[in-house]
Amino acid sequence: MSDLFSSKRLTFIAMMAALGNVLSFISIKLAPLVPSIPLGPTSFSLALDLSHLSTFIAALFGGPVVGGLTALIGGSVAAFEFGFSQGNFITGFGLPVGKALTGITAGLLMRRLGVGDKRVMMVVSTVVSYIPEGIVTYLIFMYLFPLFIPNSVFWVAALTVQVLVKAVIEMVVMGILLSAMLGNQGFTQYVRGSFS
Repeated sequence: MSDLFSSKRLTFIAMMAALGNVLSFISIKLAPLVPSIPLGPTSFSLALDLSHLSTFIAALFGGPVVGGLTALIGGSVAAFEFGFSQGNFITGFGLPVGKALTGITAGLLMRRLGVGDKRVMMVVSTVVSYIPEGIVTYLIFMYLFPLFIPNSVFWVAALTVQVLVKAVIEMVVMGILLSAMLGNQGFTQYVRGSFS
């Protein structure tokens, strides 16, 4: 257990979480898909978010705990941009939890499948790793929003579909990027060095 929270591992988590927040900020600002739409007491927006690239790197090399913690902390910018800054506390608190589930699932799945050696499986594993977060997203949008936001039943289903489709596309893109990165021996040796 002490190895799990070694200073080297905690530094790696902090570095990957910071990278996730930077990737999130840059991608959200450069690729807004739907601008902020006011919906009652809150508003919603949709933008590209590539923060999970650092989650998948952390999960692949560090396992489920490292992947989950990286995603939880690395989801701060997205939680602010899609949640708190728009008065949407449901998404603000729920988004990092969903991201952490993706990190945990990716760590378990990638270790089980050994996808580090099978780059073709990387895209499949990134998409499958998103399933728990997708379920949380669905539950938040379809069941929590109608409880707290009046008249949200009319638009929530359409918004949910858009969010989930966008997320699956992001997972495919990140799987392809990660596959390309794993082809670089310098990259893989550097990251593996964080755990030796």
